[in-house]
Amino acid sequence: MNNKSFGALIATAVAALVTGVVSTDAQAADAKACYRKSCGSSVKGHSGSCAGTKVADITDEKACTEAGGAWVTEAEAAKLKM
Repeated sequence: MNNKSFGALIATAVAALVTGVVSTDAQAADAKACYRKSCGSSVKGHSGSCAGTKVADITDEKACTEAGGAWVTEAEAAKLKM
């Protein structure tokens, strides 16, 4: 393998890694979870903190909605705290 081919191979591998990291970060930022809409027992069966805090025990949208939570991203949950 000559130097140009090897360099192109390395550049392609690095680009693939960088793109993978960026898309993973974007997915994490868009990931939704169950958050409290208000304080106390605002999510049935899960007493605790105030609005905008994550309810870790609930991992799907249907259960979150049925319990009275908000199925939102972390950024959207921050708005619930206001």
